Amino acid sequence: MTNLTIGDMAGTFQTQRLTRQLKTDLTRLSTELTTGVRENTSSKVTGDYGPIAGIERTLKALDAYKTATVEAASLTDTVQLSLEYVQTTSQELAPALLQASSSRNPTLLYNTAADAQQKFASVVSQLNTRIADRTLMAGAATDGPALADADTILAELNLATASAASAVDISAAVDAWFDTPGGGFETLAYLGSTTDMGPIRVGDGEIVTQPVRADDQALRDVMKSYAKVALIAEGRLPGDSDSQADLLRIAGEGLMTADGPLTSLRAEIGAQQARIEDISVQNTAERSALEIARNDLIGADPYDTATELEAVYGQIETLYTITARIAQLNFTDYMR
Repeated sequence: MTNLTIGDMAGTFQTQRLTRQLKTDLTRLSTELTTGVRENTSSKVTGDYGPIAGIERTLKALDAYKTATVEAASLTDTVQLSLEYVQTTSQELAPALLQASSSRNPTLLYNTAADAQQKFASVVSQLNTRIADRTLMAGAATDGPALADADTILAELNLATASAASAVDISAAVDAWFDTPGGGFETLAYLGSTTDMGPIRVGDGEIVTQPVRADDQALRDVMKSYAKVALIAEGRLPGDSDSQADLLRIAGEGLMTADGPLTSLRAEIGAQQARIEDISVQNTAERSALEIARNDLIGADPYDTATELEAVYGQIETLYTITARIAQLNFTDYMR
């Protein structure tokens, strides 16, 4: 029987080659175990990277949709909070106006009017709410305020009602200023666009909108009721408690009437909020499914990888042990 042997130099080279190969395997398996992704994916997909590319492209699109969804949710949530403030404040003010009107007490009438004046400024401020450097209720004109400030609006209304001598006349003049197409409100108070804010794409074929503008009729009805009372604090109808009481009554009834349309406006925003939430859930589910599919294609099974890693580690220990023993051999031991 012929025995084949290799020389010392060849043996050294063979040991070095085995060491390099085992260290390479050790590094590869450690990386795969840490990242959960195979280093060599071509063998898994047999050279066809089309499915992986499609999955990665869709995942990147879902990342963009997630950002857009968060933005849309923040936008609609903020609008809803602003409308909630307007409605809650109006619901609290309306009974106070009617109560003050019934008392016809000059001090109570004035104090109630002064309170309404301050709340009118707060309402205007809420309708001018901005987020991420965008005005939310100015339509497409997001770079500027939706409304002029409350003092400016009241100054214009003082001019518009200068000739009005009774509560009915003042109420009619304020209504005309707010409601007439191309009138004072549209030319002097509302500074936004008559075009709605652009839609936001939050999914494949899915868009959501923010349909509320500060010139919506429901909001005009609220503002003009506030303004009628605020004009008393501005000095209109001085000394005429009966007329002041009549104007507070008209404004209080106006706020109560405006509550229904305001609720509808909030419901419209609520529908958009619910839709955004549904789309967000759908996108999350799609992402999870795609990540599972991607992992099936390029993922490294943690159990198999750990088993292979342990085996390579054992092989390295064995190689080092054998190498150390060979290094300790001398000619005398060899001849034995």
